[in-house]
Amino acid sequence: MELAFNDGMDIINMSLGGGSAYKVNPQAVLGDKLVAMGMALAAAAGNDGSDGVWMVSDTGLGDLSASVASFDNLYGSYYSFTYNNQTHPYTPSSAWNRPINLPADATLVPILEMNGTLSDGCDPAVYSGLNVTGKVALASGDVTRCLSSTKGRNGKNAGAAAMLIQTTPIGIENIGGTPNFPMGSIENGAGNDLLAAYNMNPNNTFTWNQNQTIFVVEGGGAPSGFSSYGVDGDLRSKPDIAAPGGNILSTYPLKQGGYALLSGTSMATPYIVGSYALYMQGKNAKPRGDLVRMMFKNTVTIYQNSTTPSSNGTYASAVKQGAGLINVLRSLTTTAYITPDHINLLDSTNFVSSTTITIRNFGNDTEVYSLTHIPADALNSYPSGNSFPLPTPLVEADHATVNFPADSVNVTSGGSVNITLTFTEPSSGDASTYPLYSGYIIATPTLSNNSIPVQVPYIGMKGNISQVPIMDTDSNFPRIVSLNIISGNLTSLGNWTSTSGTQNLPTYSFNFRNSRPVFQTRLGSHTPSLEIRIFDGQDNFLGYMNNPTTEAAVAGPTGRNRNVDDSGYMDFTNWLWDGKVMETVNSTNPSPLHAGAYKVVIATQRKFTTGIYPQDYEVYTIGYVKF
Repeated sequence: MELAFNDGMDIINMSLGGGSAYKVNPQAVLGDKLVAMGMALAAAAGNDGSDGVWMVSDTGLGDLSASVASFDNLYGSYYSFTYNNQTHPYTPSSAWNRPINLPADATLVPILEMNGTLSDGCDPAVYSGLNVTGKVALASGDVTRCLSSTKGRNGKNAGAAAMLIQTTPIGIENIGGTPNFPMGSIENGAGNDLLAAYNMNPNNTFTWNQNQTIFVVEGGGAPSGFSSYGVDGDLRSKPDIAAPGGNILSTYPLKQGGYALLSGTSMATPYIVGSYALYMQGKNAKPRGDLVRMMFKNTVTIYQNSTTPSSNGTYASAVKQGAGLINVLRSLTTTAYITPDHINLLDSTNFVSSTTITIRNFGNDTEVYSLTHIPADALNSYPSGNSFPLPTPLVEADHATVNFPADSVNVTSGGSVNITLTFTEPSSGDASTYPLYSGYIIATPTLSNNSIPVQVPYIGMKGNISQVPIMDTDSNFPRIVSLNIISGNLTSLGNWTSTSGTQNLPTYSFNFRNSRPVFQTRLGSHTPSLEIRIFDGQDNFLGYMNNPTTEAAVAGPTGRNRNVDDSGYMDFTNWLWDGKVMETVNSTNPSPLHAGAYKVVIATQRKFTTGIYPQDYEVYTIGYVKF
């Protein structure tokens, strides 16, 4: 990023990121500084859409940068197969990365659960009693329990010749797959067609077409399933904007064909960067990146869920699509803009009930703008008091109401008008489940031939954000394990306790030559400060655990964990302790502790609190570590 600035670049594309975080992370801070100095920065929002809310990636979290979500392409060039006289597209797994070509007698075997539903294929036991040898296994693409690598490994070990993964809920996803095993991702509707045809005639066989064909993509033009949900830990409106990023034809290594269909917010971000360049060329100017972002966000196409029956044609949440899908032509031809380019209503406790927006008319004539409000889907991630958010939030009709001082406003050429909006929280929705609601304020010109509306999204949460669960206690985190330094094996020892003080706590012994303690945490949402606190036998605070990897205190802003890691296993964080402490958060020299027994407490600061320990924290006592 610094090199790009020093080399005189105007725009930075950051098709990378480090996952869930706060805006104080170094990349976001640097990004804001660069934009303030005249650059533009667009950063991928992340590809963790299957993990639920709070997952928007770190680099684009700055106040001035653009966090970019993805929409799926309307069309795509795919390999295909024919089954029961129906032809369906598929995408080969990254590990296979070539068309599937099986013997003509290969038949289908759906992998089913006991209740008859299509299995995710995560448990090898589901293959018990099934003959899949030389056949094509069909499994669900649900990644709640495991990724495609695990599904493929289980199918391959069971003897399947190949595997097709039915995308959930719609579209065709990129899948990693398993080495040396043919796997493909298929549309949800294709999976249903295969099941229906199999039930009529299990002896149907496949024809594998070796050339690519253009198909209309299921769910094309909609927010990509893989695109990460917001918001950040401060309930700020992220992602900002969306661009085509799903099923994009892109260059690829020549030895692997030269071109490939790729998906990801890393494909959408260059689209935004190119749009910045087009805007600058069209205006013959180089405005600051946040000003161009404002024009883009004001003139997007807001996606309506007309293709999803359960949504009843409502508008997709701004938590998913940001302001909406970029429309460069509109941004270049509009004669008005709205500031700010997003509205953060925060939570019920800190609710921003009134906010002022400004409409500026830079056209040649006076214009009258009609004012309207479009509510969007609300997302419920904690419907049953769960400590970890659902991988796919429940969609609810929890809508805020907005009162305008007038139905329309008159803005003279070159002038601006301030409009005070009054918001009321949704009357529906359970505050104890913390639904995220959103919507859009739209100003539509009514006099001139330029009928391009300008708009601004808003996001809020019903409930008290300081009570949103942070630690995944449902999965028995945090906990302590023992690391065998010689073998590298981890042995589980125990979980946290709610016991306070020093009485009746378990003691775990280590010699630090052959074994060391490792503390494991799994966060379901951000915390302003994850801390591992060390106390002596009299409950005196000695300092924060030293992180031997960074030589820094384990104390600071931390984003949430994913549902599963890249290997398909539950995602959590290991904290190896070397027996040293940092006396303060900002200490740089760790102090070794003398031999003895020390109480270990893992604490996560609740959001929107001042950080007074222990009342502003979730507090989990591990017990004594003795060495």
